[in-house]
Amino acid sequence: MTDGTEPTPDNVRDSAIPATYRRAPRTERFILTGAGIGLLVGLVLGAILPAGTGVGRAVGMLLVGLAGALAGGLITGAQAAIIEYVSGRSADRQRAAIEAETMTSLEPHDDEWTADGPR
Repeated sequence: MTDGTEPTPDNVRDSAIPATYRRAPRTERFILTGAGIGLLVGLVLGAILPAGTGVGRAVGMLLVGLAGALAGGLITGAQAAIIEYVSGRSADRQRAAIEAETMTSLEPHDDEWTADGPR
């Protein structure tokens, strides 16, 4: 139950906590997904391509699959790092804009002040 008082814009502004919202990937899931896709592509390529070694098709598929998983993990890891960097810069700009807005809202306006002080 509430106490019946409605919040006014002044009350909300005074009690609000400035925050920023960052959109960054979940790095572990991002890299694991890339490694999984790379593994699947490697296994398919290992099955399709001719086996040039005497160890057999299954070992060739496994080796090409592991190489694909490594490549997929490295590529998506680089992508996640770039996205994280760009997201961090965006959050810094957003935080600076919020702080600048807060500082301008706290400064007195010309119509509220006279030469002797507040009206």
